[in-house]
Amino acid sequence: MVAVLHFKDFGDTGRVMSQDKVEIQNAAVRMFFRAFDGPDDAFRAVFHADLEWYPIDENWTAIRGPDAALGNRNQWLDAWDGYENEIEEVIEEGDDVVVCVHITARGKVSRTEVNLRFYPQFKVRDGKVVYIYDHEDRDEALKAAGLG
Repeated sequence: MVAVLHFKDFGDTGRVMSQDKVEIQNAAVRMFFRAFDGPDDAFRAVFHADLEWYPIDENWTAIRGPDAALGNRNQWLDAWDGYENEIEEVIEEGDDVVVCVHITARGKVSRTEVNLRFYPQFKVRDGKVVYIYDHEDRDEALKAAGLG
C-alpha cells in the first residue's frame, strides 16, 4: 500500500511532507495524525478510555473505546491500495480542534478513486483524544465545536 500524508512540523514520520504552513498545536490531535498509519500500540495510545468516534466511513455509527477505534482504522487501511491524507486547515482552541482533511484514495478491490474532504471535530481530555465526529460541512463542525 502507498500512503502519503502531508503535514508540517510533525517530526520524522517517514512520509512525504508538504510545503503547506498547516500546524496542529494540540499535542493529542497531532499524535492522532502522526500515529494513524503507524503501529497498533501507537495508534491505540492516543485515545482516552472513554473515546467516542463517529466516523464518516461508518455512517456516523458510534465506535467506543481505543480497541474499537483501532479495529476501524485497520479495516479502513485494508480497504485501500493507496491513499493520501492532506491536512488543509486547522481551527483550534485548547482541547477543541477541527481539521479539514482531504483524502484521495484507490480501492484495493474496486479500484474506485475517492476524492473527499471532511472535517473531523476532536475533543481532548487528560491529554488524550476522547471524542471525534467526522463532519461533512466545515461550518457545522465549527459550530459543534464551539469555534464558529
